[in-house]
Amino acid sequence: MKLVKLSLVTLMTLGSVAYAADTLEEAFKNGKVSGDLRFVYTAGSQSDAATQTAPVNNVNVGSIAVELKYVTDKFQGFNLGVAFQSAHDLGFHQNDYTGVAGTQPASEDDERNSVSTTLLSEAYIQYNFLKSNIAIGRQKIKTPLIMTSSAFALEDSFDAAVLTLNEIPDTMIKLMYIQDWQMRYGDDARKTATGATTATQADEHYKDGVYSIFFKNKSIKGLTVDGQYLKTNENVMFYDAPVFVAPGGYDEYYIQAEYKLPINYPLSLAMTYAGADYDTGVKAVPSAATAVPTVGGDSARLYGFKVATEVSGVKLNAAYTTMDDEANFPGTLGHVPDTIAYTDMLTNNAIFAGVDAYSIEAIYGFGIPGFSSALKYAHYDQSAQGIINSGNMNLDGADEINIDLKYAFSGALKGFHTRLWAGYGTYDNPTGSTSTNDDDFLYGRFYLHYKF
Repeated sequence: MKLVKLSLVTLMTLGSVAYAADTLEEAFKNGKVSGDLRFVYTAGSQSDAATQTAPVNNVNVGSIAVELKYVTDKFQGFNLGVAFQSAHDLGFHQNDYTGVAGTQPASEDDERNSVSTTLLSEAYIQYNFLKSNIAIGRQKIKTPLIMTSSAFALEDSFDAAVLTLNEIPDTMIKLMYIQDWQMRYGDDARKTATGATTATQADEHYKDGVYSIFFKNKSIKGLTVDGQYLKTNENVMFYDAPVFVAPGGYDEYYIQAEYKLPINYPLSLAMTYAGADYDTGVKAVPSAATAVPTVGGDSARLYGFKVATEVSGVKLNAAYTTMDDEANFPGTLGHVPDTIAYTDMLTNNAIFAGVDAYSIEAIYGFGIPGFSSALKYAHYDQSAQGIINSGNMNLDGADEINIDLKYAFSGALKGFHTRLWAGYGTYDNPTGSTSTNDDDFLYGRFYLHYKF
């Protein structure tokens, strides 16, 4: 938490504000408490497509969590925020995964959703000036290349400094410096045979830091442009599945534009360009050992296109993503595989070398307040060289269909949300050899949330 030591006097020089509380005592008395109760259940069938479906092959896992957050009222432009979260594994699975290769399906465990621990999830000081603010300390971040995952009951946090600027009309800019990635596992993280925390679940400290800038602009009517750049020179492994960046650091970036055509018929066009340049490349498995070679080259490029419209209240999306053959794209830092590609699905991601992905989607609410339903289908092709450079993440010929049902209650149950997200996929040659009878996969997540 070294970032919290930044001089408050320096922060106060950033601008003038309207003070909400006259005294520090009032700031604490007028603070607000919020909370979130979460239940997450995940289940998956057993499949021979072990590489493509890890770590959810044959899972049967459920957990509950509660998070309480307190934020003071503003005093002299400052406010403080602190939050704790605690989770309990409900023990639906057969046994805990030990890390031994090939034993995960038999355990029925998905370690991301079988955590029992208590964490300090947020502890920050924020200074508000003009229309902008700067937050320093432990916090959650939501940007396309750096994001706190909300997929499971417990959520990650970052020890960071985040400056959000809203002074430019129709433009938002975020400047970010990350010192630590506080993972959701806490003292329940799996240990190795020597008693050390396994690398994929250990909190990560960045000696040289991770720097990023994100922007979104809507100054031209009908056009939204957003982009982000991330840079780090860390000489340590990045254990963020499914793409493991080797020691040495990397640069990552994307730019995305969506334009709503000025016609009577609702029609929008969107495109994405993204890339990454690695110092030493990526690995197919989470190992920093020099004996484990990197796969592919030292750069990755992704292109995406989407067309969206609406017919009789049904929103329709058609999208295409293509990856070059050289290397995998690192996706989103923070246990979020990717938020860039339009064609990503519940199980499969279009961020692997040599992939061409096509998807169509329909979204409809059936006129029910608070209800949303989505049906999405995707097909994946992958070049032979791409399969090699991806570390044998063979998606050639894969298909997946998703259904996503959401409902937000109102009235006496306002704040209560539920979601069912499920997918069924098939793989032509998941192991790179003759197809088997078990190369399909069914997976689902069920959520119950209550926010207050």
